[in-house]
Amino acid sequence: MNGGMIPKGAYENLDPWIAIGDSMQDWEGWSKNTKAGTLAVPGIARYRFEERQNWSSFYGLRLDITIPKGRVFEGKITLRTPPREVKSSYRSQASVTSATFTAVGNGREVINVPFTAFDHYYPFFETFREIQTVELDGQFHDAQPGEVRLTQVRVVQAPTTKLYSGVRSRVGEQDESIEYSLNVMNCSDREQSVVLLHHPYSKHVMTAEITPNQMMLKPGETKTCSVTVAVSDRIPPGGRERQKIVAIANGSLGDELEFITGRKLEHPYLVHTPDRWQQIREKIGKSEWAAEAAKHYTDHVPDGNRPDQRWRSAVAWQLTRDRKYADLAKPGVRADVSGKDLIQAAEIYDMIYDSGVFSPEEKKRIESAFRERMKSVSLSGVANLELQEARCGFTLALVVQDFAWFDYFLYAADGVYDNIAQGIMPDGWWYEGSVNYNIWVSRYICKMALAAEPFGINLIDHHFTPGYSKEFRRLPEDVETRKRAHGGKPFQKFGKHPKPFITLDMLWDSFVDHVAYDGTIFAANDGGELSFSSGEAFELAYMMYGKPEYASVIKHSGKRNLLYGLAELPQETPPLGTRSTYSDGIGFITLRSQTPGRHPRDQIATSLKYGTHGAYHGHFDRTNFNSLMRHDRSFYQSGHGLWYSYASFMYGFFVQSSINHNMVVVDSKNQEPVESQRLLFHSGKKMQAAVVETNARWCNPPYTGLEIRRPDRKPGEPAAYSGKERLQLEDVYLSTPDPEPESASIGEYSEPILQRRLMVVTDDYVVLADYLQGQDEHVFDNLLQIRGFQEITGGQVEATKHTDQMGTNPLLPDQLITNCQWYEKAGVSKARFLTIFDDRSSLNWRTLRGKKGNLYMDVYSAWPSQCEIMVATAPEVRGRAGWTEYQIIADGEVTKTHQFSPWLLGRDDIDIPLNDCQQLQLKTRNEDRRKGGGFINIRVDGLFWGGGTIETSDGQSITLSELEAAGKLTYDGILAKNGQGEPIQPGKDYRGGEVVMHGRLFEEAIPAQPRGNGLITIDLSDLDAVRFKVSIGADYVNGDDALKYQRKVYSARTRGKTARFLTVIEPFEKDSVVQSVTATSADELKVKLSNGTIQHLQIQQFEGDGRDIEVSLTASRNGQELYTESTRPLPPQFGANRSVERTPGRSP
Repeated sequence: MNGGMIPKGAYENLDPWIAIGDSMQDWEGWSKNTKAGTLAVPGIARYRFEERQNWSSFYGLRLDITIPKGRVFEGKITLRTPPREVKSSYRSQASVTSATFTAVGNGREVINVPFTAFDHYYPFFETFREIQTVELDGQFHDAQPGEVRLTQVRVVQAPTTKLYSGVRSRVGEQDESIEYSLNVMNCSDREQSVVLLHHPYSKHVMTAEITPNQMMLKPGETKTCSVTVAVSDRIPPGGRERQKIVAIANGSLGDELEFITGRKLEHPYLVHTPDRWQQIREKIGKSEWAAEAAKHYTDHVPDGNRPDQRWRSAVAWQLTRDRKYADLAKPGVRADVSGKDLIQAAEIYDMIYDSGVFSPEEKKRIESAFRERMKSVSLSGVANLELQEARCGFTLALVVQDFAWFDYFLYAADGVYDNIAQGIMPDGWWYEGSVNYNIWVSRYICKMALAAEPFGINLIDHHFTPGYSKEFRRLPEDVETRKRAHGGKPFQKFGKHPKPFITLDMLWDSFVDHVAYDGTIFAANDGGELSFSSGEAFELAYMMYGKPEYASVIKHSGKRNLLYGLAELPQETPPLGTRSTYSDGIGFITLRSQTPGRHPRDQIATSLKYGTHGAYHGHFDRTNFNSLMRHDRSFYQSGHGLWYSYASFMYGFFVQSSINHNMVVVDSKNQEPVESQRLLFHSGKKMQAAVVETNARWCNPPYTGLEIRRPDRKPGEPAAYSGKERLQLEDVYLSTPDPEPESASIGEYSEPILQRRLMVVTDDYVVLADYLQGQDEHVFDNLLQIRGFQEITGGQVEATKHTDQMGTNPLLPDQLITNCQWYEKAGVSKARFLTIFDDRSSLNWRTLRGKKGNLYMDVYSAWPSQCEIMVATAPEVRGRAGWTEYQIIADGEVTKTHQFSPWLLGRDDIDIPLNDCQQLQLKTRNEDRRKGGGFINIRVDGLFWGGGTIETSDGQSITLSELEAAGKLTYDGILAKNGQGEPIQPGKDYRGGEVVMHGRLFEEAIPAQPRGNGLITIDLSDLDAVRFKVSIGADYVNGDDALKYQRKVYSARTRGKTARFLTVIEPFEKDSVVQSVTATSADELKVKLSNGTIQHLQIQQFEGDGRDIEVSLTASRNGQELYTESTRPLPPQFGANRSVERTPGRSP
């Protein structure tokens, strides 16, 4: 039953049946005034288990039922599973599944209803591991009432006879006899005479001898026989055959079971075969780089006994054949680990098997432990970690050469084949769309292909049948329910397969045209920007497939890979990182300027996103301006560039949200991930252009992120944390809505809003044109996330206001964007940003990659001519103050106290009267009470009293820093010095920066961070104080990082039912070439360059049906036209809602 039609590798210690209830009196719903078991028809009988039942090894249900003679009973059995306790967790079990049957009454009958007859068996067979309730109801065919009687209901292993074995596959040497223990179970209520036969498949050379081959079995009895197979000399090492055993019970077919017997293949083979290891040794002797790379293994000193520490020593044994390395590796062979460690433990055993460090008894014990561990490996889905788990089973099965388990891990639902078929998109990308997971998965799959090849299983060149459905994993809920449960995520993949097969080299092909000239590829979804400058990825791909473009990537590596790298690479390989390209399945467009004579590092390369969402790792960012690279530096990517870890509420609430990306956002909400379209793609000499479109609803992000299961749950406690509890776990403050919604709630959807983005890349700048159309009034923010704001000029820009937060709705993520300066413009404004690449630029945990130096970006907001501009602070990880309690004590009496956990948000503004107060004391306590939320957002010293003033009866207002200077304010147990031991200056934080709390600058501020008593005493004895005003909170950001390194959120904002934007972005290293930008409409733009060239960009039919969009670029100088370049509308088959059949990853 498990894995669809693929049985598990083995079963043991099975029960023939389990009765449901000790007696029928344990059921509910029997007819009144009758004894238990009598069901009035129509009616329903029900049994509910206290603990959920795992019936996954059973055949089905057996009803001992009495139906009135001659009447036709139409029965229905319904099985129910427990309700899902945590919304944001995967569920592969259907909440309810049912099967119907009919029977003609002839007195007492035994009816066996197989689980395969239930409606949700094949897609959701995990349902039968979670059974909570059994129900029986039905009616008579003549629609007249009556009764049926149930004597017993049981779960049974088989209708009559069950064959099973604890081991179904073994291997041996030539002529060795392999013996299996076969269990024969009578699952019926009558005695069975069983004959056992081996039915050889055609032309097989190995036969099975069964002893005894005949037996009598009482009801429920199990007996054991032996099956012996001699390994034929016609079977080569690694080869195998199947032996089909058939049981004939009382003259009828009872059951069938296959054994798989093979000839042993000598180790090693998991990482490399003996021939390939020898080639590596020869490579070390001939190539200097290989000899140097070998030191990575031979010089390694293990630290502990985990397999990841011992794996390199096993490689060193194969490289040197020096037994000392095998001795070092041996402690890493263990079965009490999981994931990558478990895979490496098996690989270590395989690599040092021939070293002599294991006795025969040790080998037997190790392989027995691996077999036992194999049974607990779970196939549970299609995703990177689930594939790793499948690889664990796959590897363990190969290392012990058990091909019954191997078939299961390879072919069962959610096994390796299923992950390949469902997870790889038509363009070769892995559906999660995060480059790091793409590479991880690609490496894992290819390593499994190499490991299987010595056994005659060619996955390397195999044509895999793809999964044609949008559903990449088996989820029982419809998409709308799924979105509600998973914070808006649809868990679907988009795009259609143009061919009936996929191959593994497509995984690597998917990268090639998107990779930059230096082996760097843009960040996307949860994955950061990544460089192929070292590592095994393309070395592995080139070894397997030999494609010249793979060698191009390797050539830009700073470090070769010993285990997979070929000794020599070809002199001539295709250029890398020069073309514009697209991948319609995952939905990435890369546009690269084509300026003649310019090195690829100085070309402009951009990325636009529009495709598959990416499941748990997907962001809500179709139409996102995903990346920009120039001068060996990258524009600070959105989404993935601001990171808080998976465990934090910020992951689901902000990191993945639309507002954390470079796109037009509606009402500060999340864009629904729906299938989107590429409407235009053009790659010319002077212009690269693409248009993408989505038509999506908008909703809140999941309130306080995705739901998190409560560990060590106590009776009566909810299964998941509430939003308030999540914030307490992370020791941070967020305002609480009233009423507070459930954690992960996304609220209501808006109407669908059509959204298009055109991206144009020229030799010197990028143009973004946006069009949005809704039915209701909305706020549209055209957002960019960039470090290092410098200034804003032009367009009659006028500063209008400051707000502490971009928004104050506690359900929306814009509340986390703080210190907002607002402007109004009339014309074209220019905002300049500077991203600094140096030793301090990696301040947000995620590395900011790039060559040391500067990357300037001038952002021209060209259209609309009149709109609001906002420049604000993004909520990067800069630490939190932690739980804080403060007291304000007037003449010994506590007049104000509060507890909260300030970080970038959280500030109390205090205003209290002072009636003839002589002494005022400010007391703080501060603790780190974080108990969850990941490891990134650490506690830092940052508490301050801000804006503190004493008002006197004569109208004076005296600041706390003035009182300190006058000697009337003293510290007792307050951190009042910075890291250099210097006193904190008024209005400065602990690193010499400004004090900003909850988005507001406090030029008047004194430290409040306790170090001991946490007490500030103020002498008011001669002031006649009448009122005290002060704020307390956490400083964000510490030091001067706000000016130099802090990421800023830039918005051009409009309101209405529609919106149009035109934005010009010029990235440059030293000197700008854009002199001016003018826009006469939302469709027409003129850019004047420093050499006098005027470029005229025109857009046509941008607001039409999307089929006739055209873009033209005309350049002139001194009134003379220099060139004109235009796009052409896509032909009809390229329009919206059409499948585009193209070679994956290739431009036209």
